[in-house]
Amino acid sequence: MPAAVECSGLHKSYGPHEALCGLDLEVPSGSLFGLLGPNGAGKSTTLRILAGLIRSDAGSARVLGMDVSDHVAAVAKASFLIEDAVFPAHLTASETIKRAGAYAGIEADQGVLERVGISYAADRKTGGFSHGMRQRLGLACSLLGAPDLLVLDEPQNGLDPKGLQMIRGILQEEHARGATVLVSVHRLAEVEGLCTHAAILVSGRTLRSGAVEDLLHTEDSRYRLRVNDPERARAAIAEALPDLGCDAQDGVLILKATEAQAADAAAACVGADVRVFELALQRHTLDDLYLREVDR
Repeated sequence: MPAAVECSGLHKSYGPHEALCGLDLEVPSGSLFGLLGPNGAGKSTTLRILAGLIRSDAGSARVLGMDVSDHVAAVAKASFLIEDAVFPAHLTASETIKRAGAYAGIEADQGVLERVGISYAADRKTGGFSHGMRQRLGLACSLLGAPDLLVLDEPQNGLDPKGLQMIRGILQEEHARGATVLVSVHRLAEVEGLCTHAAILVSGRTLRSGAVEDLLHTEDSRYRLRVNDPERARAAIAEALPDLGCDAQDGVLILKATEAQAADAAAACVGADVRVFELALQRHTLDDLYLREVDR
């Protein structure tokens, strides 16, 4: 199955500023893909190219197997919410949904307003909407027609905690029905434990990309060892395993070790009459990976 999104060698400059510097990106079909990076990393520029809103200076981009230069065909089964949503102030939310459906040639299902939590405002003009309400309405428009590809540019902006929970639920629901979801964020808490795949963008380039479980896998495994006497434990471990890396953090020993070495270290502590309360693999997170890559 071809990738839902393919970018190769994308370049884009705004005057002297180079927003994209040969960016490569592949979003597998059926994935829930997080596009991560700080402000100015090139996330919005990439998504605007995919949506056909701007053209790249060089390189190529394909959406659902079609080149984005053929804009109408490429986005026929894709839906985009790029940056902040803006609507005609004189239209109500219900009228906005109808017009969005008419533009796309799809059914204007008013149920999407309830799905994003603003059915109570269906007959209110959007000119009086808060930023968060406009974001919800933009998301509602993007959900019309059950798109094969849903692309959202920092949809959590302007939303309260309840809105953030709603966004997570919708992303999971869309992914569960078989859609490919591409969402850009710069706060990792919103996608941790949610995405199947991710890419880290910095300064217009893709630093890391792939399945989240592969990105977080590392040969540099560390184990957390909590004992009643860290100093005696370190001495026992040093005697039994002199080449094992062992550091202390807040009274807890951190072992740079394989699973077998960690077990031997715990056994050495027990043999030295040190009580072992916990031995656990210290799992890496997207936050760890992101900070490591961005700070290089």
